[in-house]
Amino acid sequence: MSDFLTTRTKFFCTTGTAVNFAVSSAGSSSVTHKGDKVLTTGAKLSASGICPILTAAAQGTPQPCKFKQTPWALFDMKSSANGNNLLTANSFCTCPIGGMIKVRAANAQGFQTV
Repeated sequence: MSDFLTTRTKFFCTTGTAVNFAVSSAGSSSVTHKGDKVLTTGAKLSASGICPILTAAAQGTPQPCKFKQTPWALFDMKSSANGNNLLTANSFCTCPIGGMIKVRAANAQGFQTV
């Protein structure tokens, strides 16, 4: 049994905590647990806040995060929903300007393979 992420999962950027990430789309998951969709490799994140890398490049002038999501890595290779693999607590994506977007609070749920 694996722990799969749900829409209640919180994410953070490894370059700093001044940016908040929210799940804007769970992907094409039809799997739910207690009313929350399970996240798949089709999941999309949105970001808001001040980006430390861009701020440093602008000589300390606060710069908003301009997050462009890359494909997910370290997802479950054996479990999927609607053709997309399920995300686990080890899953992450990268930010093209630097840093990785990782799980802060998993809120993961155990499921049997689907």
